[in-house]
Amino acid sequence: MKPKLALARVNYSQLYTVYDGGKTYTQRDILVPYQLLNLAGYIREQGAEVAIFDGEVELLTEEALAKRIVAWRPDFVGLTATTPDIEMTIKVCRLVKEGNPAIVTILGGVHATVLPEEVAGHACVDFVVAGDGEKPLAQIMAECRTQRLPVRDDVRQKILYGKRPELTSLPMPAHDLLDYENYQFSDPTRGRMKTASVMSSRGCPFFCSFCAHTPDVRYRTPEAFVAEIEYLYRVKGVRYFFVYDDVFVVKRSRALAILEQLRRLNLADAHFQCQARANLLDEELLAALRATNCVRVSIGIESGSEEMLARCNKGVTKPHCRSACSMIRKAGLEPRASFIIGFPYETRATAEATIAFAQELDLLHANFTVMTPYPGTKVYDMACRREGLRFVKPEYARQWSVFRRWGEPIVETDELTSGELEALRERAVMEFYTQDKVFRYYESLFRGGNRSRYFFRPMNFAWKKKFGCDIPFWSQLDETNLIQTT
Repeated sequence: MKPKLALARVNYSQLYTVYDGGKTYTQRDILVPYQLLNLAGYIREQGAEVAIFDGEVELLTEEALAKRIVAWRPDFVGLTATTPDIEMTIKVCRLVKEGNPAIVTILGGVHATVLPEEVAGHACVDFVVAGDGEKPLAQIMAECRTQRLPVRDDVRQKILYGKRPELTSLPMPAHDLLDYENYQFSDPTRGRMKTASVMSSRGCPFFCSFCAHTPDVRYRTPEAFVAEIEYLYRVKGVRYFFVYDDVFVVKRSRALAILEQLRRLNLADAHFQCQARANLLDEELLAALRATNCVRVSIGIESGSEEMLARCNKGVTKPHCRSACSMIRKAGLEPRASFIIGFPYETRATAEATIAFAQELDLLHANFTVMTPYPGTKVYDMACRREGLRFVKPEYARQWSVFRRWGEPIVETDELTSGELEALRERAVMEFYTQDKVFRYYESLFRGGNRSRYFFRPMNFAWKKKFGCDIPFWSQLDETNLIQTT
């Protein structure tokens, strides 16, 4: 009999309700659990039966998610977690064990990779996988099938460190396990579309102080990546692709080769978005993206202060950012950028410089957050040492449920309180989204067919804050249900 593996993630939307007054839209952007699909594809080749349980799709409580997992009667359950949802994921592990103590629980993901011993210290967690999960997961399943679950007195014995597999040897992710009707994301030009996340590489070679990641970059073959996209387009009906590589254009010649292969497929009504880097873009590369129906390019600008950019080791300058935004827009793509307020040593003057710079740029979509110093990053260590940044309450340093990018900030700088940081973030959103150029662009998206109320939330938030009213076409957007998720 084949061993059965359940792979799961919790409902994370309940953590991020900054625009919704503690509630969540039922019709919202949902990205697929891509790494679970990678694990599923690999483990099936080892002869196991695999199912995916995604708590996000139906906004399941931890109790409901655990109940569904136990009802499937798996031998193993693998869960993935980020820092803010690790406590919910641990709760699911505990509930699964209560439902059936024989199920072997395995926890992985970025938080477990950074703090494996802490996660392994929970009695309900049988194994922790740090790093890439394919080979450790297969090893756990093989060992537990040939003998009873080993007694592990030391939490360190519960940890397996994943050797990074060559991506060229991995099978296609198990997209057949998902109903893609459940995964839709806002194509800015058309509204909510059936969407897939895809990755052509793993890792990022840069060393920003606020990010924890694998520094070495590994690549799939362009042919395998393009074949995955063609399958999703022709078999699963996907029409919007979120290229989720940390920096898709990090290897320029390879990116151009992929784009040329995609162009030859002539997927006329497929659109793409990707993540890039301001100092790695050029006109030829952007023209190739446009020819492949890419509609949005995201870059991390982070700050309008050269001092903050240098301190966070970003490796880009304000001139890089100006040039990138202008080139992206000139190529007919939407330039999207992310900004952080609350870097170590942030002052009111440097935060104001960020707010002003966002408006100065040839930019049409912006995301503003207050610094969240995730464990495993240089910024986290600085916050613990109170070096230019500190936690509002000392206990926050290990209270993972408060580590959210939006909502109530958990840090303050020497000059700015957490309340002042949040006020600056809100003003950044307000000033950016009430610009005439941005409104005219969003109005054109509405006229072009984008009716996603979820998509237009930041702009409506800005208008209500500055003008005390909704954007003019708010009432004409798709009605969606707001439900309480906590």
